[in-house]
Amino acid sequence: MQVAYLLDSQKTIDREFNNLLLIKDNEEMFVVSMDDIKFSNYHGIQHIQAWEFERMLFDKY
Repeated sequence: MQVAYLLDSQKTIDREFNNLLLIKDNEEMFVVSMDDIKFSNYHGIQHIQAWEFERMLFDKY
């Protein structure tokens, strides 16, 4: 999981998503941010808005 305040530039997007691409396993991977828009999956890595991530945690437990 990577966390960024905002994915406001291509440089930031590349930094946050590409770090996860270096991990070679089958676990789900997420980038969590406070962006108002939801980005599409990036090579299998999901973008999740912070409030959705919070909801996921509370729903799971």
